Amino acid sequence: MDVAIVVPTVLFGSIAAIIISLSYFRQRRIERTALIAAGKEASIFEYGKPKHYLSLKYGMLLVGLAIGIVVGNVLNASTDMPEPMAFLSMILLFGGLSLILFYTIQKKALAED
Repeated sequence: MDVAIVVPTVLFGSIAAIIISLSYFRQRRIERTALIAAGKEASIFEYGKPKHYLSLKYGMLLVGLAIGIVVGNVLNASTDMPEPMAFLSMILLFGGLSLILFYTIQKKALAED
């Protein structure tokens, strides 16, 4: 692509993203301040118990993707399946399986609490 097109597009997009994000955070701060000033319950600011499972979720997803890459490489080398199909299918399969496994682990842990 031509630099004369890319640079203004990225610059405009960056400025728009900054303005939108600042507006969002300002509005959120105003809403929270008004809620606290009115004496309302501030429990909506708590994100719930399963927040500590977030690192487990992303860890399992990344491990699943890595296993998918390895299995996709083995599948590509041992069969005549095209390389993009072997890698993409195995990455999606093992990534999805890792998220399903995470769901079962989290559900069991929350049931014990």
